[in-house]
Amino acid sequence: MILETRGAKEKLDMQSATNMFIRSRKLKNLTGNTVASYEQALAKFNAFMDENDIGKVNDVILEDIQEFIQTRHDEGNSAPTINKYIRSLRAFFNFLLSSGYLSENPMEAIDKLVEEKRILRTLSREQVMALLEAPNRSTPAGYRNYVFILLLLDTGMRLEEALTFRVNDVFWQERVIQVFGKWRRERLIPFSDVLSVHLREYLELRGDSENDVFFLNVDGQPLKRRTVQEEISDYGKLAGIKGVRVSCHTLRYTFARNYVLNSGDVVSLMRIMGHKSLHMAQLYTEMFQTDISKQHDKFSPVSSIFN
Repeated sequence: MILETRGAKEKLDMQSATNMFIRSRKLKNLTGNTVASYEQALAKFNAFMDENDIGKVNDVILEDIQEFIQTRHDEGNSAPTINKYIRSLRAFFNFLLSSGYLSENPMEAIDKLVEEKRILRTLSREQVMALLEAPNRSTPAGYRNYVFILLLLDTGMRLEEALTFRVNDVFWQERVIQVFGKWRRERLIPFSDVLSVHLREYLELRGDSENDVFFLNVDGQPLKRRTVQEEISDYGKLAGIKGVRVSCHTLRYTFARNYVLNSGDVVSLMRIMGHKSLHMAQLYTEMFQTDISKQHDKFSPVSSIFN
């Protein structure tokens, strides 16, 4: 069934509709990564529609979207990746429906794919210590990277948050850092006394700058996402860490694992890590259940008596 326009709204071509949608997302002050994710998904979708001679959003039907999803699957995309396309398309068509360009939403009958249970691999204590030995702390860049790794391990920050918080976002007395996470949600993340010492030392080494972003490169500019990812991966190789991909996500998961093992509650973990619902925090708890059971055996008074 071809969708009809609502009222006097003209039929939009795919690219014009995409431009309107992306502009609306930017006006919502979404993060650059979120907007880029929408742009990438819709670029793929528009190219697919163009290949099938579908030029107007009103001409898109359920079967077209199903075929697009099947094509992504045939290309070898994982369920989580395909679900990102589905989320982007759902937001896109919801926008067109609410704006009056569509009378029906072809995404209504599209469900997300079932995803396999995620395995969150983390670093052991020994691997963390080896990783922290990798940066050359005698150089300004090496010490900065050392402090950056400490920050991720101590706070569970997302990479984007760690790259963009400013000097004035650090509240030293309260020992919290103000960040703006996904969907530009503001939150306060606590940090330890140990990290506080290193943050202050880095700030002294960094010196004054016209740029108020906390972590800067040698040219006084904010660090690049890709550069940080590559450097942390290289440090993992230098440290001889095997069996675990050393990445910013891994450091974030390592924080979560240690938080749970040290009796941190799920609700607090959710707030610290910026999760919108309890789903991810509960996932952490489930994934680390074996470790929790070992901790119980170690500290149980009954175990100590009989062992």
